[in-house]
Amino acid sequence: MTTPVAVTTGRWISQSSAQQNLGVLRRGELAELRRSGTVRYVATGTVVATAGSPATHVQVVGDGELELMARQDVGRVTMAVVRTGGVIQDIPMLLGHAMPFDAVASRDTEMIAVSRRRWIELLASSPSLSLRWMTSIARRLDDDRRRLVVITSKPLIAQIAYLLLDLAEIDHAGKPMVRLSQTTMSHLLGARRQSVTRVIAELRRRGLVETSYGVTRLLDEAALRDVMGREPLP
Repeated sequence: MTTPVAVTTGRWISQSSAQQNLGVLRRGELAELRRSGTVRYVATGTVVATAGSPATHVQVVGDGELELMARQDVGRVTMAVVRTGGVIQDIPMLLGHAMPFDAVASRDTEMIAVSRRRWIELLASSPSLSLRWMTSIARRLDDDRRRLVVITSKPLIAQIAYLLLDLAEIDHAGKPMVRLSQTTMSHLLGARRQSVTRVIAELRRRGLVETSYGVTRLLDEAALRDVMGREPLP
């Protein structure tokens, strides 16, 4: 059995301004956001928010996917993935900080932008929504803490298993899969692409995953959890 690289200095901890599945919003509230905000549809590759820009609006992914990307000497590096129901810019807005990353549509995406004034009015008018939004922020920060433990204490094979389980979505056949290139996975983990490719090949050899261009299908989630090991925190 191939011995994976031990521990890498990961980047996959920077989702404090994003949430992958924002359970805070109910169907009616999402409809209210569409009425209260500005809806736009952006094509794959569109920059919907720019690093360093002021956070003047909360932006919700009505449908689709964003990648949050940091600007580095080597170019843009993916730091996080934000999917349908996800939100960006609420934490920077609350802190009075600029947007830390470029947010780039990685699929054709519906975006809902709500101004600071209108967002505060919505929260003030609904204590239950305010409580759920607070819970959402706390959940995101807790997820970040768990990811930090994973990438600083587990071998690369466990990190990749955690990432695959965390970012899996269901395809049209009802099977779990991750639509990320191995380059993007290496960005999220702060690992070398060659190391990620080697570990994915090992998981494939064990029959835990299968791969095609830009897609990794999870064949045995229970076995991947065994590879991941204990949950990083209680």
